Amino acid sequence: MKVNYFLAVIVSFILVSCGTKKAEQAQNISVTIDGHVTGYDKELTLYGTLLQEVINLDSNGNFSVRYDSIKEGNYSLLLGSESSLDLYLKKGTSLHLDIDLDKMEACDKKAVTISGENNDETELLYALMVNSPKFQYDRAAYKEVYLPEVEKKNPQEFEAYQLSLLEKERALVKKFVETKSIQENFLEVYNLEQLLRYNFTFQLYARTAKRNNPDKDWTIPVKFDAYFKNEIPKNDFNLYHKSGQYAMYVRGGYHDKMREVLSKYERESMDYFKTNLACLDTCSFPALIKEDMYNGFVISYMRANDDAIKTYLNGVIYDKVKDKERLKSFEEYKAGQNAYADGKPAPQFTLTDINGNEVSLSDFKGKMVMMDCWATWCGPCVAGLPKFNLLKEKYAGKNIVFLGISVDEDVELWKRKVNENKGGVLTGIQLNTSINKNTFKKDLMVQGIPRYILIGADGLLISRESPRPGTEELYQLINENL
Repeated sequence: MKVNYFLAVIVSFILVSCGTKKAEQAQNISVTIDGHVTGYDKELTLYGTLLQEVINLDSNGNFSVRYDSIKEGNYSLLLGSESSLDLYLKKGTSLHLDIDLDKMEACDKKAVTISGENNDETELLYALMVNSPKFQYDRAAYKEVYLPEVEKKNPQEFEAYQLSLLEKERALVKKFVETKSIQENFLEVYNLEQLLRYNFTFQLYARTAKRNNPDKDWTIPVKFDAYFKNEIPKNDFNLYHKSGQYAMYVRGGYHDKMREVLSKYERESMDYFKTNLACLDTCSFPALIKEDMYNGFVISYMRANDDAIKTYLNGVIYDKVKDKERLKSFEEYKAGQNAYADGKPAPQFTLTDINGNEVSLSDFKGKMVMMDCWATWCGPCVAGLPKFNLLKEKYAGKNIVFLGISVDEDVELWKRKVNENKGGVLTGIQLNTSINKNTFKKDLMVQGIPRYILIGADGLLISRESPRPGTEELYQLINENL
């Protein structure tokens, strides 16, 4: 569940595009959800298509909510930034959950007890979760032990292993279908997304197997590029509205065609965007796909650094994007940009360091502050750590403070990496945005990483997107403002 502000915006756009048109026709239902949580005392979040609502626990860990008008379908109940439960809410659902987060962390299959009425799909989703490989390991072991073991399988071993996992999943689903009341709508979407998930797993292996195993002379089967292509429906726009994953799959095919047209242009240059727009205006893509691609200019605007390109995209968005909610999000984004633009006072924040202490920007009043926003899972971020460390050494004793700010949601993995400090590059003040409640990423528009931010000794933003460490441009920027 790695989420940053930029990704949250993208996700909201996807949810709107996948849910708005036909969700209007979906049945409004009344449901109740209540329960008790052990080992966790913060707020819960119920997240789904067109819904993101905070649920507060009382002093005893109990919660209770009722929705008189909610869309039938898949939802996630988030417990902080690292744990979640998949739910399926339908007509007549009365869901009671007893959740022990400590047991979940310990991979105990009895960590959650589900009771109530009309919850068969939720029970199936939980059974699938606790019987998946990911639940058999803690978060660190899954990333550092299980995944490398799978990546080292040769193509034949990998194929056999994935198909065995798929068969086990299907057998479990079949058992529930035979003994419970599982809705056809649920099954249709679940079976489709299951194929998409395994299809992507084979694709990923095909792309990375040789890089992960440079000493092996393996031939990767061509079929791995689209293993379940013949079983996945082609351009079914009824399913497109039912499944966000399928919508992304369908869009992906059209995006591949557009990328081929744009391949001769420098990515995200003015010529790139003008050609993109001209192609969309004249191509024969389905109207729904063209609408989604026009909407993609909003994301392009958010990523752009060139003022001329931003001005051009701004005009395109107001001309081509018709969705009111999307335009509202765009306006909110621009308002946030203007609120904390370079030259304006930097937003105040308080984050938690590696030792559990709170550290605030105000602690460094009167000093220049240079921040490196990174994550353990971000390859370019990790590659840039040595240069950021050299920057600290270069300006040691000067009126400047260096902060390493991780956006990792797997806090324990981040702590372990910092404490290991391989290469001696994770020195000094190390903070994390996922431990306490804060608006750091949103206020400073941390849309992607690595990201470097420079704040002056006067508290004003010098550069919300500063040059990277090791560049003359950054040295000049620091020297001019010290």
